[in-house]
Amino acid sequence: TYLIKNKMTENALQPTDSDPAWSWLALSLISGIGYKKIRQLSEHLGSVQELLKTPAEILASKFQLSSKLAGLVAKATQTHSFLIEKRIIGETPGIRLFCPDSSGFPLSLKQISTPPSVLYWQGELENAESPCLAFVGSRGCTAYGKQQTRRLVKELAQAVPEMIIVSGLAKGIDTVAHETALECGLKTIAVLAGGLQHIYPPENKNLAAEILKNGALVSEFPLGVKPLARNFPIRNRIISGLSMGIVVTEARKKSGAKITAAFALEQNREVFALPGRVDSSTSSGTNSLIARQHAKLICRASDILEELSLFCASASQLPFNFETNQSGLKKIDPDDLNEIQKKIILALNDGIEEIDAIHSQTAIEMNILLASLLELELTGKVESIGGQIYRLAVELDLPTN
Repeated sequence: TYLIKNKMTENALQPTDSDPAWSWLALSLISGIGYKKIRQLSEHLGSVQELLKTPAEILASKFQLSSKLAGLVAKATQTHSFLIEKRIIGETPGIRLFCPDSSGFPLSLKQISTPPSVLYWQGELENAESPCLAFVGSRGCTAYGKQQTRRLVKELAQAVPEMIIVSGLAKGIDTVAHETALECGLKTIAVLAGGLQHIYPPENKNLAAEILKNGALVSEFPLGVKPLARNFPIRNRIISGLSMGIVVTEARKKSGAKITAAFALEQNREVFALPGRVDSSTSSGTNSLIARQHAKLICRASDILEELSLFCASASQLPFNFETNQSGLKKIDPDDLNEIQKKIILALNDGIEEIDAIHSQTAIEMNILLASLLELELTGKVESIGGQIYRLAVELDLPTN
């Protein structure tokens, strides 16, 4: 457990005692009352501060709250959890706490049906006023997914240098999107599924530290909340809510990226998807989004920019060459491998990743297959992503027709 700290130590970052963010925070820590109810009651009573001053008896009789909930609301600023959270926020340099009544609260989030009651914000990026675009996709992405995500982000950086890339700091596509944005000089926002004390996955701690220098870490969860599985769909609505649209570059049929796409559609955001091979399980989710007309098919950044009315003259001049090695991956020639390794590499390049499917495709004996995969792992050509699922760690130098 740790909290990344940056250089920003000004006390002005912390809400003052009169700031409505504290009131929203106190109410957000109560189970049984969410944004909509807080907003409804505060509008009736004039402000969220007035809501907290209202006696429990009035809240129960006039606003039909249960006596238990009314009592919790009336004592919200006196609870141990609120006082502890307020103290930790006050002691942590660089943390901003926004609420829907704060001037710094992203306007785009106010437009969704269920905005977060509070938003923890840390980093050099002070707001999300520039155009934001989200990139989402599989944690177990392939070389194709990595390559195309990098290419699209680089094209966007060239066409719209003020673009902010939003993602979820997860393994796979999220990580590639954040890293490429930073490499290209774009700002990037990582939306976490837990509190800012819990960077997940742990191996992205260094990436999170780099994001703080040219972007922001954002969460609606209290600082000490762990990134539990149920929190990920909740945070996905923030990823899409912050953005003008989302780009799904590679996703399996049951990928969490499709949940983000569903939120984006509900929020009236644009959804874009990059097509993949029809026989590739890693692109079945993106292909399904396109087939069901839940996403617009894209091949290059200008397809996105035109749809978002961000098209500029330079976008039409963007390079579009799938054969160019823009992925940052090591490029190898399959002919430099032995016959068994070549069969495995070509199967993986076709999107076949499960061990049984590789065995069926290549007809290599299982014991030889496992030994060859281990050798390819040790030489950095293949990665194991768990559950006997493998992916390429290199880009193939295939001849063009």
